[in-house]
Amino acid sequence: MHPYNSWTAGQAPSSSWPQDPAPSILGALPYPAVSHATTLVTYHITSSGSHILNSRVIGSDGRTYFTISTDRDMPGYTVVKDAQDNPIALVEWKSPPVIEIRGLLPKQSISSWLRLSSDRSARAMEVRSVRYIWAPHNNSINLHVGDFNRTFLANVSKIQNSIAIQITSDAINQRLLESVIIAAMLLQCGRNID
Repeated sequence: MHPYNSWTAGQAPSSSWPQDPAPSILGALPYPAVSHATTLVTYHITSSGSHILNSRVIGSDGRTYFTISTDRDMPGYTVVKDAQDNPIALVEWKSPPVIEIRGLLPKQSISSWLRLSSDRSARAMEVRSVRYIWAPHNNSINLHVGDFNRTFLANVSKIQNSIAIQITSDAINQRLLESVIIAAMLLQCGRNID
């Protein structure tokens, strides 16, 4: 029998228990919300040569998801293409370098899109009017939502001969994959992006 079954309006409470227990505080105090587990999806930026600006982005399934190329005849430009060979981003390596991401980011300086914090410890990135923060953590660079909760979304790290990108399924569902791949390329390319 439920211990509160005998509590009805206008009647004195009686107990089904042998002795009256202390009142329950269950539900009376705030309790942190249970976060839903998210999976990490791994991609690698790999190059047959020695430079990330001529490479492929390979998924854990072995498929090529993006290609990054800098033409020898036009070394001032880097193009990022999707798996269908459609250009999705163009970087112009002038001073200051500029980027354009088709349908997402109009042409602007990279330093405007990946804005360096005043203490030079992190970079802010805005995608679809949401602010994100790239910040170093141990041997990687982590991406968080730029709010109070600092929700983890992705990390970028160097592993042997590639750049590993781990991105949460939540971030992929928020359509951040292209932005994360392009930002990772820019953050790891070794060129001055300011």
